[in-house]
Amino acid sequence: MTLLRLFAAGAALTAAFCAINAQTTSTMPTISFNPETVAASAPETKADATPEPLTATKAFADAPATVFPSIDRMTRLDMIDYYNSGSPKPSKNAFKGDCRILSASDSQITVATSKVSEVELSLLTQGRDTLLMVVTTLNTPVPDSSVKFYTARWKEIDKGLFMVPMLDDWTLPEAKERKKDLENAVPFILAKFTYAPETSTFTLTNNLGDFLPENDAKWVNPLMHKQLNYKWNGKKMVRQTD
Repeated sequence: MTLLRLFAAGAALTAAFCAINAQTTSTMPTISFNPETVAASAPETKADATPEPLTATKAFADAPATVFPSIDRMTRLDMIDYYNSGSPKPSKNAFKGDCRILSASDSQITVATSKVSEVELSLLTQGRDTLLMVVTTLNTPVPDSSVKFYTARWKEIDKGLFMVPMLDDWTLPEAKERKKDLENAVPFILAKFTYAPETSTFTLTNNLGDFLPENDAKWVNPLMHKQLNYKWNGKKMVRQTD
């Protein structure tokens, strides 16, 4: 009888424990997880924010050292601060020469990188992309320019956007009879390049006459174009006819 009572008591305790456990489980709140709800309530991150539009000033500040080798980034930022505050104070390039911003807008910035050199950085629109055109001008012995094109991330575009004019492009039709004389007198062309964002016009000004000896300049100048004009058509620079 004693063993039977012990077994009975044990069975009763087991049943009671199961009943209590079932009741507790049924009264616990159910927690559900909805990913869409959580995502909607999550705070906006920087990745979700709309990026600021590229400006010529920002492109100048972020340009690699290969584009502005004599002006480091911190100096460029100082130049921007001086210009925005209206201060005429120049900054110093790597050779202790003066450098400053001469003009700036959203689409173009012109910088004196030294006493004898300037850089004109312009933004060009090509479809949904923004391209960068960098014109470097040396003002000695007379102003002479070169031009390079880049993507917005400063990857150089080495062809397809502009063809540098040769002597034949600068020569007027009436100079055909003196072509050989011109080739001998003009070993290279000296021209200043400038871009006008408001009209998308790229102007090349012939400065060769100021470099040649006076006797040569007298007969060379009338046989050559004083200017060549190009237009950015959204894809490339296109020569404009006179």
